[in-house]
Amino acid sequence: MNQKGKRAMAVLIDLSLLMGGLPACRNTPPADPAVISGGTTTHQDPDAPKVIESKELTEFSASMFLDTRWRGDEERSFAFAVGPDEQGVLTASESHTGISHPADGALLDSLAEVIAKNDLAAQNGLYDVTAGLPYEFEPFPFRAVYASGEELTFTVNNNPTAAWAEEVYDVFAGWFSAHGIDALEPSRDSTPLTRFIMQVTEGTRTVWYTDITVSEEEAVDGETYLFGRLILNNGNVIRNEGRYCRITEELYEGIRSLIDATDLEKNYNFSFYNRQTGSMDNHDLGYYGMGPLTTADNEPDAEGLALTLYMEFESGFSMNIETKKASEIEGMRSLIDALEAYLDPLFG
Repeated sequence: MNQKGKRAMAVLIDLSLLMGGLPACRNTPPADPAVISGGTTTHQDPDAPKVIESKELTEFSASMFLDTRWRGDEERSFAFAVGPDEQGVLTASESHTGISHPADGALLDSLAEVIAKNDLAAQNGLYDVTAGLPYEFEPFPFRAVYASGEELTFTVNNNPTAAWAEEVYDVFAGWFSAHGIDALEPSRDSTPLTRFIMQVTEGTRTVWYTDITVSEEEAVDGETYLFGRLILNNGNVIRNEGRYCRITEELYEGIRSLIDATDLEKNYNFSFYNRQTGSMDNHDLGYYGMGPLTTADNEPDAEGLALTLYMEFESGFSMNIETKKASEIEGMRSLIDALEAYLDPLFG
């Protein structure tokens, strides 16, 4: 597992053990000096509606610490807002990075969908806070205002793997990126690709691209450590289809450029967590964030369909993808096709 995945695993805790209590008041109550570390204060505004009728969001603010999303290398704190700026222009912003851009209806509609999908209105008026938690679990306020005048507010212990918080990040990061602002995006590994393996099985045919050591008789320009394409039928190598070429910087640079043209690295790093099990086992189950399905969909392994992709970089970072999920393979189809179109001509 890469370093980011290990960091993610380290912070996972079942927040249900930390949150509990009774219902109470839209406004944050004053600090209670009697509340000791580990004690929970719970209030519920009885007048706060649990259903928001309006679909038209006009203002939004939410802060969070995310274990499953980050910007740059390891920055996981976010404070998102949509509201009027000093000139009265409706503006989207993230305060940790200092980025901002005039907001539009598409952003607000996407945020309204996240709120509705995750039934956040069910927490309206809730203040449920445990004292003395580590920073990643500290409470942050949430607020959404609608054109109807309806308002949704709550303050609860932060859950660093909350689905709605991930989705809020995804909405803002994607929207800012579409406007040419990438400050919310995670850093890519910038070091050269040093090893690449791809194995694609469809039906009885398997094509395997890999580094390989061959015999002196098969050497290319006297070199026996080569990059090869092996084609198999029902697991048997078709001898007259074997081809080899020299391993060069240009070879791996070409592969790297195709990978970098996709979101593979980001999706790989953001897809370890399995919401169904609360564990970091998504990759073990064949899910890498490249398809529309998750473990909740119980997708069976496909018959006669499999993909292996292994990439190793000079930094030591690696991506190891092994899946028989049709949804994931289809999500990587354009990359697979591009890699095959680049590599096949090298073998004559």
